[in-house]
Amino acid sequence: MNRKELLQKAGMAVAVSGILSTLSAEDHDHSTMASSSAGKSKYSKAMMAAMHCQLSAEVCLSHCLTELGKGDKSLAACATSTREVISLCESFVKLASQSSAYTKKLANLCIEVCEACAKECDKHANHHAVCKECRDSCLACVKELKKV
Repeated sequence: MNRKELLQKAGMAVAVSGILSTLSAEDHDHSTMASSSAGKSKYSKAMMAAMHCQLSAEVCLSHCLTELGKGDKSLAACATSTREVISLCESFVKLASQSSAYTKKLANLCIEVCEACAKECDKHANHHAVCKECRDSCLACVKELKKV
């Protein structure tokens, strides 16, 4: 693992850890509060998976762009699929955090895009650790989104 990959993974770990803290804080007991906050944790696991997927896709996209800059055009489709995942996972988290009526519909589209990205990243997983991580996080996201 080179220095750049180490820094990317460390940054992702810090971001995910902050996300986990925030979401787990929602789960503590607010029995004295009004029930309006009850829906906030309804999609917590799916939101965490989507955020992790988005972060992994960001790292993968950065790697793909670096390689494309070096002339490796084999990662062009991977870059495209990660951009789509980034957009949809971010949108899912925003709608789910609002308990939107469209959350399930967007979750289904997000599943489709994450599955396509996982398939694309799988082509490069043996040669690029970031593609393997992105594939794995996409598959984990799909698993959680199917529960929505």
